[in-house]
Amino acid sequence: MSDDIISFNTEQQVQKQLNGLHGIPENVYQLVPENHPILSQVMPEWDFKNPPMDATELASALVETCRMHRGYGLSANQCGLPYRVFVMGYEDEYVAFFNPSIVLASKKEVHMAEGCLSFPFLGLHITRPEEIAVTYQDFKGEWKQATFGGISARCFQHELDHMNGIVYTNKVKPVALQQGMKKRNKLLKKVGLK
Repeated sequence: MSDDIISFNTEQQVQKQLNGLHGIPENVYQLVPENHPILSQVMPEWDFKNPPMDATELASALVETCRMHRGYGLSANQCGLPYRVFVMGYEDEYVAFFNPSIVLASKKEVHMAEGCLSFPFLGLHITRPEEIAVTYQDFKGEWKQATFGGISARCFQHELDHMNGIVYTNKVKPVALQQGMKKRNKLLKKVGLK
C-alpha cells in the first residue's frame, strides 16, 4: 500500500464510531448547505510550516466524513473549512490531496454524469478531460506526482474545482441545470424529503 493512502479501519476506529453521539462518529464534519458562500470562494494554500490544524487529523476527519456520506471525494470547504485540501478514494483506501494542481490534461474529453455531496440527488452531465497529470502534497507535506484516468480523473477535477470556488452546477447550460433540478425535486418528493 502506498504511504500516501490513508487507511482508517481499525477496531478502535469502529468502536469510536459506535460510541459517537446519535450514531455519528466523533471525527465527522457536517456538510454546509449548497448555497453556503464558502463553496464559491477560492481556498488559500495549505501552509505546512504554519498549519491551521493538524494535517493528519484533518485528512482523517475528511475521509470519515466522505465515507459516512458514501462519496468518492470531499473537499474541506464542503465542510465549511477554508483549506486547500480534499480527499478522494473508495472503501478503505483514500488519499488526501493538499495544495493540488493539474499540470497536464488530455485533449480527449468525456461527457458523463456527476454527483456532488453538496447537492444531494442532483446528477448533471459534465465534460472533462479524460486523463490528467497532477501534483499535490500528502498529509506529511511531501510533494507527489500522479496520473489519473477515468473516474479518478473526473473526481480529482471535480474536487479541484471546489478548491477554486467552482461547483459543477456552474459547468452546465441553464436548461440542463433546470432539467436536473426538476428531476431532483421529483425524487425528493417521492422519498418524502420535500
